[in-house]
Amino acid sequence: MAPLWSRKRDMLYLFFFATHLPIIFMVDTVPILPAALQTDLMHRVRDFYVNTYHDKFFEAPQPVWFTAFIWMELLYHAPLSLWAVGALIRDDPMVPVHLLVFGMQSFVTTVACLAEVWSWTDRSLVEKQNITMLYGPYIAFGGLVALDMFTRLRRQLCLKPKQE
Repeated sequence: MAPLWSRKRDMLYLFFFATHLPIIFMVDTVPILPAALQTDLMHRVRDFYVNTYHDKFFEAPQPVWFTAFIWMELLYHAPLSLWAVGALIRDDPMVPVHLLVFGMQSFVTTVACLAEVWSWTDRSLVEKQNITMLYGPYIAFGGLVALDMFTRLRRQLCLKPKQE
């Protein structure tokens, strides 16, 4: 097991997952959380995001498929992010398996969102570009994670002695 400081990509992933959790709960999942769990701060942060970026996904009514993506964030991204923080620190051997799934899911869902954004006729070019500047890094990050984890898994599987 190599120390975390020597695993540069894992340090990047750790930073991402540690910062991804607050975003999940302060912006993305606010409308589906029970009212008892919602705070004024959550609503202020989310309102700031909506008013700043004019992201139509965060206005009512949301597309049904986007609501499904939000549920995936709550039921999959949040628990995985919490697990990944500890798993990356301890160099858990299951990291490549879980993060390959995360990377692919993040890449595909974010590409779908951006495809929709660029079809909007009621947003200016600048507004679409601003949203793209926010969503684009998630595409890049998801692709990087998926490719990195695929490579790690392939390396592990190809090093296994063949059984006859």
